[in-house]
Amino acid sequence: MNREKESIRSLEPYVTNPTVCSVKLDANEGDKDLYRDLLKKLGESDITLNYYPDDSYSELKKEINNYVGYEPKNITVGNGSSELLDLCVKTFVDKDETILSLDPTFSMYSIYAQVFSAKYIGAKAEEDFKVNVDSIIKDIKENNPKLIILCNPNNPTGSVLTKEEVRKIVKSTDALIALDEAYMEFGDESLIDEVMDYDNLLIVKTVSKAFSLAGIRMGYIVANEDIITSIEKVRAPYNLNSLSTYIATEALRQKERMFDYVKKIKEEREKIYKALVYLGVKAYKSGANFVFFKSDIDNLQKKLVDKDVLIRKFSGKLDGYYRVSVGTKEQNEKFLEAFKEVMYDLEI
Repeated sequence: MNREKESIRSLEPYVTNPTVCSVKLDANEGDKDLYRDLLKKLGESDITLNYYPDDSYSELKKEINNYVGYEPKNITVGNGSSELLDLCVKTFVDKDETILSLDPTFSMYSIYAQVFSAKYIGAKAEEDFKVNVDSIIKDIKENNPKLIILCNPNNPTGSVLTKEEVRKIVKSTDALIALDEAYMEFGDESLIDEVMDYDNLLIVKTVSKAFSLAGIRMGYIVANEDIITSIEKVRAPYNLNSLSTYIATEALRQKERMFDYVKKIKEEREKIYKALVYLGVKAYKSGANFVFFKSDIDNLQKKLVDKDVLIRKFSGKLDGYYRVSVGTKEQNEKFLEAFKEVMYDLEI
């Protein structure tokens, strides 16, 4: 007997790549040493594991306030951006209503829609994956979505909508817009300073990328009080554990480390992009901590794995496209050297 609800029967479980390589550049994770010392500090802290976390997350929200400049009433926290975007769909989208996003973009958006029996529309990007704002606005007017999710910078392409382009989209509709700024520290076009200027805008942020803390799963939403109150109605209590809360709070107190790290990643990103272009590869300018590129080399991912380097391979409509995370200088050099060796092997 199939007990699954009908909306999910065509879904496959999300499976991460189990391949182990010493140079892991497939998941846009950060530098393992950036906040490593906080593990020792955590062990010396007075955290009590027998009690539930403080569900107000007051200390964490205080540090988020110090970072983005908004009061706790305008913030809710969660178990990474993924839980928070899931909460947005739970809170604001009913069955058969429409969610609109970009195409291509982060694959989980369409899955959230399917799970809740909502319709999903991906606004097609132009050639070279450039986003046409006028085309998006046309799709919005034609489809009347309840929720619009914009990943900016976009994953997996790395393309960035400017502040003015996002403003134009927000002003064109009454639909709620969830602006996923997971990678925005690398992109320089954040609308966080203007989020309270619009009653139909919320911004989702995370410590997974720029703070190199993907393992603790902490994200947050910034929005006007009405939006936050609605989300709080469906947020489960204690959704962020005490250990993650402590690490995130301490990292935000030491955000200068992150600023220095982001500067280095931007420099390394440019090196990778230019090196790939020099090698004749079709690479795309990126505003994130990765570079998206196209390659006609058969089984490129496997050939790189054989050289102890793991990158992300795409399939379906993106068959032949790859994404390499920007790692440490040493990791990036190993990737480029392995890539050159693969190309050389083909010429022999």
